[in-house]
Amino acid sequence: MNDRKSTTATLRRQPWVRILAESKGVCLSELMISLAIGAAVLATALSTLNIVQTHAGKQHHMLNHQQDLRLGLEVFEQEVRLATADTIAMMAPKEFLFHANLGDHRTITTSDVSPGSTVLPVQDGSGWGEGKTISVCGRHMCESHRLARSGQRYQLTLAEPVGVSFPEGASVQVNNRVKYYVKGNEDGTSNLMRMVDGGASVLIGELGDLRFSYWNDRGQGTTQPSHVKRVVLEIHSSQPLHRMVREVSIRS
Repeated sequence: MNDRKSTTATLRRQPWVRILAESKGVCLSELMISLAIGAAVLATALSTLNIVQTHAGKQHHMLNHQQDLRLGLEVFEQEVRLATADTIAMMAPKEFLFHANLGDHRTITTSDVSPGSTVLPVQDGSGWGEGKTISVCGRHMCESHRLARSGQRYQLTLAEPVGVSFPEGASVQVNNRVKYYVKGNEDGTSNLMRMVDGGASVLIGELGDLRFSYWNDRGQGTTQPSHVKRVVLEIHSSQPLHRMVREVSIRS
């Protein structure tokens, strides 16, 4: 019994025991103040997080736009280099239309082709899409025709018959209709559009303004397709690059 009393007395002399014994609890006002402080700290943290996320989102959008701009210009340059003065169909500040064999689809006839024929015997016509326009060229002239069906290994089927005879070894190639043009958006920005054989898509979006210009071999602007040596695309953007100019030389 004496040992128990001694232990109890020892515990009562400890400081933390006295504090607990003298504590009368937390009042409602103190609790409300603590909750208000906690809510303010949480709101500040959330606001900071939102600012960081917004900034990160803008940076991500800007990087994506720059990537799209770079890839789009690469496509533009590669395809315009395939144009020649003879294949230019339209040249204007907001539109450039030409013909080219984008996929490098080409073959030759394996026997003579008579006038009125709708089937071309060829070395390899596989992978040539239905509805594509092709060019058949003999020694003295060329004809353009549309494919009635997808190309086969050894023949191409035309939607309309040939008008003249073509010898064995006549060249045959796809003749894509390629169009680049400017399309405005409701928010005041512009898109560089790309259309190949009737299918249009946005190549580069959210641009401030853009225009095409055409130059001859003397470095002078020209409006004559037969004189064009270089096609220049000038882009004005709201992004940090602001203004970009790409000059592309076409084939002679």
